[in-house]
Amino acid sequence: MIKRITIFFFTFMVIYLFDFFIPRLMPGDPLLYTSSVSGEDMNVEFSKEQLEQMRAYYGLDEPVIKQLISTVKKNLQGDMGLSIHYKKPVSDVLTERLPWSLSVMGTSLILSLFTGTALALWGMQRHRADQIIYHILSGLTEVPAYLIGLLLLFLVAAKVSWIPLSGGSAAFARYGSAGEMVWDLVSHAMLPILSLVLVMFPRFYFTARASFLEVMGKPYLLNAKAKGLKDGRIRWRYIFRNGMTPVVARFFLEVGTAVGGTLLIENVFAYPGLGLVMREAVRYRDYMMIQGFFLLSTGLVLTSLFLADMINGRIDRRKTG
Repeated sequence: MIKRITIFFFTFMVIYLFDFFIPRLMPGDPLLYTSSVSGEDMNVEFSKEQLEQMRAYYGLDEPVIKQLISTVKKNLQGDMGLSIHYKKPVSDVLTERLPWSLSVMGTSLILSLFTGTALALWGMQRHRADQIIYHILSGLTEVPAYLIGLLLLFLVAAKVSWIPLSGGSAAFARYGSAGEMVWDLVSHAMLPILSLVLVMFPRFYFTARASFLEVMGKPYLLNAKAKGLKDGRIRWRYIFRNGMTPVVARFFLEVGTAVGGTLLIENVFAYPGLGLVMREAVRYRDYMMIQGFFLLSTGLVLTSLFLADMINGRIDRRKTG
């Protein structure tokens, strides 16, 4: 346990340092990218004195090492700094946009888990169908999320009137009931979620399929069949229950894939999550926003990997025991 915590701590520190220095190695001065909150450039040219004042205000006039020390102190106090582009605290922007991204990412992970597991369990009793599904999903898993998103955008959203092309909700919408609001949010999130599910659920299928096949070769399953137990009971009580641990570990391993895929999909569908924030942060060289975003995503991904590692360790102990 201590070894794992130490490894993940040093991993976090390395990523943290890269997160701090890499944005500062990007060409361009963030203070020259003056823009409004909406992301449109303003025709305002700051004087030399104003630029110096702004550098002092954001702490960019100090040596890089002093900036790093100052950033670490602020982060330890829960302060992610002030966004140069959005003109407000980074934590406020992330708090506003995070629910949008988490809703898409969380829903996609859960649907992928259920779809992949159910398909694998169904295919265990149908060998020919399982082989066909296996080859189809082997090709599907190689397609990037943004490409699937673009295909759905042009082939589905552009042809179906009730599916919105972009955004997270209708502009200036006034809802007559809670049901109308829920439908508006669901219809806007439908294609982004579907894009991620089509990318991720094959991985759950392969993991579940391998785990279920291993369980089917166990002696206790042969004993259950010899007792004359029904196929449904064997499928759910023996194969499903004993084969789900690796699938749960896969769920946490897929968080990193879900984070990266969500960022791409949100830009394809102009969904108002962290993907658009990150795009604007890179475009306008917003160091503080880039740092805050990666600090948040790094913590989320490393925590998920740690949980997956713990589950895999439990699986290894079972096999050796």
